[in-house]
Amino acid sequence: MDDEHVGGAALERALTVGELLADDVLAGAEIRAGRVGLARPISAVNVMTVPEISRWVRRDEFLLATGFPLPRDDAGQGQLLRDLHEVGLAGIGIKLDRYMPELSDEIVAVAEQLGLPLVVIPEEVRFDDILTRAFTTIVNRQASALARAQEIHSSFLDISLSGGGLGELARRLSSLLGDASVAFTDTRGALLADWGDSGPLTQAGLIEGERVDIARLRDGGLHFDAESGKRWAVREIRAGQLHHGFVVAVEASGPFGEFGMVAVDQAAIVAALEVTRDLAVGAVERRFSSNALFELITGGESEFAESTSRGMGFGWDLNREVVVIVGRRETDRDEVQGTVRQSQLTDERAIDFWASAVRNQDRAAAAAGLGSELVAVLGADRDASVAAKAIQSEVQQFARGEYAIGVSRPYPGPREISNAYQEARAALRLGYRVSGRGSVTAYGDLGLFRLLAQVGDDELRAYADETLGPLLALSEPERSEMLATLEALVERNMNMAETARHLHYHYNTLRYRLQKLEKLLGEFSTNAAVAMQVSVALQIMEMQKDLAYRQG
Repeated sequence: MDDEHVGGAALERALTVGELLADDVLAGAEIRAGRVGLARPISAVNVMTVPEISRWVRRDEFLLATGFPLPRDDAGQGQLLRDLHEVGLAGIGIKLDRYMPELSDEIVAVAEQLGLPLVVIPEEVRFDDILTRAFTTIVNRQASALARAQEIHSSFLDISLSGGGLGELARRLSSLLGDASVAFTDTRGALLADWGDSGPLTQAGLIEGERVDIARLRDGGLHFDAESGKRWAVREIRAGQLHHGFVVAVEASGPFGEFGMVAVDQAAIVAALEVTRDLAVGAVERRFSSNALFELITGGESEFAESTSRGMGFGWDLNREVVVIVGRRETDRDEVQGTVRQSQLTDERAIDFWASAVRNQDRAAAAAGLGSELVAVLGADRDASVAAKAIQSEVQQFARGEYAIGVSRPYPGPREISNAYQEARAALRLGYRVSGRGSVTAYGDLGLFRLLAQVGDDELRAYADETLGPLLALSEPERSEMLATLEALVERNMNMAETARHLHYHYNTLRYRLQKLEKLLGEFSTNAAVAMQVSVALQIMEMQKDLAYRQG
């Protein structure tokens, strides 16, 4: 689908080449070529005084010239027009004189080919009269446009100050643009507000379902969609250096009107105020909700009643059987190795996506961000793992990252939220060992890790050191090689042939290494009790590695 970029001035009441030629000041002027360009807007009028004029000409200027500074040869005249067209000249008016008594066939042919208006100006018409009239018209129309822009801006600002929000802003913009289809989006194309028939947006290929094609909106301004035959306008919603999304409008049955682009521009400005205010309010709400949930998890009996009451103000229902889920964005170790680790604080947008996804599953759930964690307390009247997977899917879709989630067991009432939170954190921390990366892991599915999670880290570390001490005392690289061999043997239930193939060892080499390992650790290949001790010690070491990595 091809889009033609029209340009912002096309929607404002700019002076056009055709209008300038129709003015009395240019009575008798003759258009000799480039009639297709009569609708080109004029921002200023300039006079050619030197041959190398193209470097001094600005876009949308109308150039006045006599024959004196123009090239004498046909090729030079044609090249001059091409250079002027390249910089966006609106048109050129030439007063014939003894240096150029007639227009050459070349200059007429090139102007016609480029669609560049070529006008012959009568000898009696003064250039300063043209300059004065054009300047007066342009200034008056710009003043009118500024006044209209201020009027539109004020009407939009009134909506914002009265609490109308983006929805009312979309409605007002649609009305100003002749019932156009209007949409406000965030940076990823999700609809924040819309108004009018969505058909034109769909026909122009701008929207699919509930999302707008952001790639189509990168080039702001006015566009024409050849397939639907409609014009559409877009502006970025920006506050300083912060990009918040886009406002896009597509014509309905009628055209936008002469101040259409002005209206879209002003809507984008006021939308930036709305989004900035919403972000500020959201930040405050997130802080208070995070504090309330943190106090429920860590506070004593005196803070408990107050935190529960405060949670009711956020719409939380904690006086029921609940489960706690804890999520965290996954980060590859390779991504951070040798670099400065990114901040562990959860991105505010991710918290918003998390809260939205949680409430889509349970309208009375509590949701907040605590440091690098996303925490939620849901009612236990549903399959918590199913709900957690739905939340995970929605957050990953909008936050564009991989998230792991841990799920606690159900607990009766809010006083057990602290215990449930610790279980969910344990499931999150150990879920990688049980279910793999980016998984949803229930505390009840941790198996052996569930028991290990109840033991202090110092005690676990001491157990692993005592069990694997002789092996860990070896010097590198032998230590790492023997440890990898031990892990491979345990993972494959002491299957020598399979382990040898996995490690690409000769069978006899593996037998030699097994003998050495059993001298260090005991006969774990034939003694089930020793094998269990070694296996648990290896699991503890992996747990400690994961914990050290996640804590940075």
